[in-house]
Amino acid sequence: MLSSLSGSVCKSNASNTKIGYDEARYVWTIEDFGSVEAKGERLLSPAFSSVTNTQVQWSLLLYPNSNTNANDHIGIFIYLSADSSFEKSKKLFAKTVFSILNEEYHQTTDIEEFLHPNVVFGSPGLWKFIKKDEKFRNKFLLNNTLKILCEVKFSECKFHLEVPECNFFENFVSLFENRELTDVIISANGKDYPAHKAVLAARSPVFLAMFKHDTKENQLNRIEIEDINEVVIGEMLKYIYTGKCANLEIVAGELLAAADKYDLYRLKMICAKTLLEGLSVENAASVLALADMHGVKGLKNEVIKFIVSKPTEVLTTEGWKSIRSNFELVDEVCLALAKRCTCKCMLNN
Repeated sequence: MLSSLSGSVCKSNASNTKIGYDEARYVWTIEDFGSVEAKGERLLSPAFSSVTNTQVQWSLLLYPNSNTNANDHIGIFIYLSADSSFEKSKKLFAKTVFSILNEEYHQTTDIEEFLHPNVVFGSPGLWKFIKKDEKFRNKFLLNNTLKILCEVKFSECKFHLEVPECNFFENFVSLFENRELTDVIISANGKDYPAHKAVLAARSPVFLAMFKHDTKENQLNRIEIEDINEVVIGEMLKYIYTGKCANLEIVAGELLAAADKYDLYRLKMICAKTLLEGLSVENAASVLALADMHGVKGLKNEVIKFIVSKPTEVLTTEGWKSIRSNFELVDEVCLALAKRCTCKCMLNN
């Protein structure tokens, strides 16, 4: 059952209303709110309009107990009243503000701008307009009466054009997969990848420099890569075209090296994050060496912390034996271990 309670229209002489907009202001007074709340039925306000445009009429819907997910709140919504006589084929561009009024307090909640359809369901509003807590009952609900102010600014839309979503990356995926209009070949271990100079140059400063100058690669329209395997090159190219990575758990280390070589900083950090998430006693030494070689300071620091927390386990692995000849790196780990031991001694004393 839909109930209706009385309200009053507030005529506004505000001079700051935007040109082309109408403004309706309405105070809805709901007496004996306790009974309304106990019944739990939604309430429908009388229709109201602006002073200058009576064809467009509005109504409010109030849910005294909101919905099942927020029954300790009040829900409120606004929609075009059935009494409106303006063309139903048109839409309204509107902005709505709901407030609760009393002598001392004025709580405001903004509804962002929207295209207002001629329907009740899906109309804009708030399921959690205000929580029915102690403050609400003591400060806002005076004499068991609730006063809600609705202010709506609106203008008719004479036409409406839908702007499609940007599908920039989808276009680039198609460009890469279909190999259309390619002008350079990237070759690794006998595997050829047709690509586009403009795309490579836009994503990588290294490729940009290569194609801006009279290099062999630029003359032959072919790049031979001997120090990175074809699988990693394929994953790097997918990232260049799509901004996304796959198979990181398998190729993160080698892909980090490729990203460093071609100055793909974001890809480098993505690989570093994957390596950090997969850090273990067995691979700590190799990840440390990789981070050190390619200048990933953040990853390097985190790996050293990990090794310092498990020195006995890590320092007996085969991976650690393989990096012992890197004296500077070993010294950094030893220094971190020494600092940890010093701190422990100080705490114990």
